[in-house]
Amino acid sequence: MKLLIKLLLEFMPLGLFFIVSTEYDVFVGTTILMLATVVSLILTWWLFRQVAIMAIITAVTGVISGGMTLFLHDEMYVKLKPTIVSLIFASILLSGQLLNRPLFKSLLGQNLHLTDEGWRILTWLWFGYFLFITGLNEYVRHNYSTEFWLTFKAFALMPMTVLYALPQMVFLRAYRTAEAEPMFWEGRLRPKPVMPPAGATPIRQPS
Repeated sequence: MKLLIKLLLEFMPLGLFFIVSTEYDVFVGTTILMLATVVSLILTWWLFRQVAIMAIITAVTGVISGGMTLFLHDEMYVKLKPTIVSLIFASILLSGQLLNRPLFKSLLGQNLHLTDEGWRILTWLWFGYFLFITGLNEYVRHNYSTEFWLTFKAFALMPMTVLYALPQMVFLRAYRTAEAEPMFWEGRLRPKPVMPPAGATPIRQPS
């Protein structure tokens, strides 16, 4: 439930941005995006008393790029936001690898209870993904209309990120530490213990 609420709060600004931009224009949509982003951060802090550094960087970059779009009346800046954010994240992750420090853990704002090798693998996986998003956003921005870019941003980037992350949750099970909590599906798949009927004598195991 906590994960679902966080996903909804993250998608809310994008969804409103798409709806308002298609109904009016990208400049009105940018205004709503900036306001919704701030509201989303406040709600996240109010509900969970924690905001990931990734969310803060994304929000600050969005407000700055949105402000430049409105001030200069140029939609290029808001369309550059995914590129800038992805490059920032990729740079941070690469710096962590070079310094041999799991900076991805700080970006996420939570401990996934992975071994050092697990964090290294996860970091390289997301470093490559952020570089891919950088190139993809630039390709779409330069070759397609603003209307197409709006649809891409609202309904492609978020699902792509979720679909990219889900297989990693299974793959990285081999790199989890002993204190890691069970994944959300493991409790459902684990067979329940069979309780003996009331009054029955328990069967002793041979010694």
